[in-house]
Amino acid sequence: MTKRIMLRILIGFAGLLIILLIFLPLIIRKVTISNSKEWIGRSITWEKFKVNYFTGTAKLIDFKLFETNDTTVFISFDTLIIDTEPYRYFNSEIVIEQFFLKGLTTHVEMNDSGFNFDDLLALSQSDTTEVDKDTISAPPYKMEFSNLELKGAYFTVKDATIDKQMELSNFDFFVPYIALNQADKSEAGIRFDFKNGGYFQSDIDVNPTQGDFEANVILREMDMAGYADFVHKYIDIGDFRGLTDIELNLHGNIHQPEKSIASGSVTLHDFELEDHKQKQLLGIKDLKVKLKEVDVDQSRFVIDSVLLSGPYVYFELYDSTNNIVEYIERAMPPPSDHDSLSAVGAENETADLYYALNALIVDDGTVEIVDKRTGEPFKYNLSALHLETDSISSTSSWVESQSSMLLNQRGELVAQVGINPSNPMDVNIDYTITDFMLSDLNIYSRHYMGFPILYGDMYYKAHTEIADGLITSENKLIIHNVELGNKGGGLYDLPLKFALFLLKDKDGVITLDIPVRGDLKDPEVSVGKMVWNTFKNLIVKAAAAPVKLLSGLIGADPKDIEAIEYDFMDTTFTENRQKQLDLLLQLEQQKPALEIELVYFKDRILEKREIAMEVVGNMYDAKGNRRDHKTQKEEFEQFVFKEAASDTLSIEDACIQIADPAAVDSIAVQLDRMRADQLTNYLKIAGDSSEIFVVFSKPEAPKNLGSKPRFEVKYGMKEEKLLDNDQEQ
Repeated sequence: MTKRIMLRILIGFAGLLIILLIFLPLIIRKVTISNSKEWIGRSITWEKFKVNYFTGTAKLIDFKLFETNDTTVFISFDTLIIDTEPYRYFNSEIVIEQFFLKGLTTHVEMNDSGFNFDDLLALSQSDTTEVDKDTISAPPYKMEFSNLELKGAYFTVKDATIDKQMELSNFDFFVPYIALNQADKSEAGIRFDFKNGGYFQSDIDVNPTQGDFEANVILREMDMAGYADFVHKYIDIGDFRGLTDIELNLHGNIHQPEKSIASGSVTLHDFELEDHKQKQLLGIKDLKVKLKEVDVDQSRFVIDSVLLSGPYVYFELYDSTNNIVEYIERAMPPPSDHDSLSAVGAENETADLYYALNALIVDDGTVEIVDKRTGEPFKYNLSALHLETDSISSTSSWVESQSSMLLNQRGELVAQVGINPSNPMDVNIDYTITDFMLSDLNIYSRHYMGFPILYGDMYYKAHTEIADGLITSENKLIIHNVELGNKGGGLYDLPLKFALFLLKDKDGVITLDIPVRGDLKDPEVSVGKMVWNTFKNLIVKAAAAPVKLLSGLIGADPKDIEAIEYDFMDTTFTENRQKQLDLLLQLEQQKPALEIELVYFKDRILEKREIAMEVVGNMYDAKGNRRDHKTQKEEFEQFVFKEAASDTLSIEDACIQIADPAAVDSIAVQLDRMRADQLTNYLKIAGDSSEIFVVFSKPEAPKNLGSKPRFEVKYGMKEEKLLDNDQEQ
């Protein structure tokens, strides 16, 4: 009897237990859904909850965790399956054979006050109690996790302040096996897609005993354009777009993750960055960086190569700045004093930095230049830019690079630059420009000097050394067949056209040596100003002193083509004066466009005094057969003072008083005419087509004062007004 009762009780208890187990998932669902708001401040719901007690498998279907408003879903998933082996718990083992989560959707929202999960964090922190560390012993359980899988997850992160969100779709995560407190390696893999294209994939191997790990991370074709709004919140730049590929290999130890070492590659495709006016500022067709070793803990950064293909830069020049500087200043305002001090402190704590770049190559680059400092925008294009450098490292004492480019699709520039990385003020620069079309600089020439450049090409070679800020530059400029139009305006009134005309040799080639010297440490000094001042001074000197240039053209003594000189009363056409005229005719032949004037100067008063003495001397000689005023000076002076009835005057003034003024003037005119006619007649005979002509200066011209008779040679261009480079005639 008793056994029957006990059996019935056991059967009844077992039945109740079975019923309880059958209805337990329903009870758990009911209780949890009903009390979730009270327990965690949020509502929870799900459709089904199934448990297989024999296999240790639990399945949760259509789960949702709502926001605090009870209408918006914060987290949801389609299916959660957990397969365990409960009986192994009694052997101090926790075993999960499968963890499968499908269709996880999570929506994170960020606003001014924080995130939409801050209340859950606060709840978890409030439930945490501090436990005495001495009472905690090592976990007694071994743990094995197999087939951990996240399938088709979808994450969104919304910034409510700008009403934009980022999305990660098809997020997959798989870990085949993890064993803790054992020697076996564990492996994990994760993959997800980006909304705008591309995907992220990662695999990791971990040795739980030693803690060593190796991870491979792949980011493929991520479109940067989808994240522009988030970047704009923190930095004021224009829109950007491009695809990013990243492949990284990380190895280290999970107990010292800061000592991990990375290698791999970073690639950027079809990148474009706009300015704030929607104008493309920067472009990159392909940028590939191969990382050989990145060790942040040891401050060691070794880059195997940087390959930049198809870069583009748009550069605008303004009066006191340029678009690149303005863009950077707007995007990254100067730090405050506090930030600067903090940065200095951080630098002092940084370990010795080692960096190395084994190869840098830039290919097919383009720079578009627009100079808005002139009345009309000056546009210029640098293309086919190629650059290669030697290896660079923090221990390098000297680095050299070679580059080349096309100048406005025609000219070519080839350059070699050497620099001391530890002192950027130590630089050597050698470059050569060939086939440069001067007409490309037409806007500059008209704006600054008033002359349009009709045609001409240029060869330029420069060697520049900068040592501790002191610049020494030797520049050779060779210009072929340059021709300028007529002057009209210009900021500077330089005799450019005449100077270039003078500088041309017989073949129409101009060769200039332009040395530049200066101290770049002086804030008042700039390379551009030094080059301009040197060039300007050369032009001014050339036009102001053409004799030196022209004498070199025909191999003559500069004095021979500078002036034809006479003594007072002298009218002899000597052999030397004939030679001087021959040289001028030779110049005229070699430079047909050269205009030559023989400008006649003399001090008329001084020569009249000489004429008067000669007239009175002839009077003295006529009064006796043996008289000669040139040898009988004392007798002649007595005669003069007697005739003048005065002994207080000088001999010259006394002669002026005695001589007939009309006769003196007549002789003076006759002397002038004889000298001029001699030169003119010879020029007509020796060069029947010569256009060299004689001009009498104005009597009030300053050059007449104190001057013996002389024909000063003036040079100019036939289509321009002759230039008097010293004083007015």
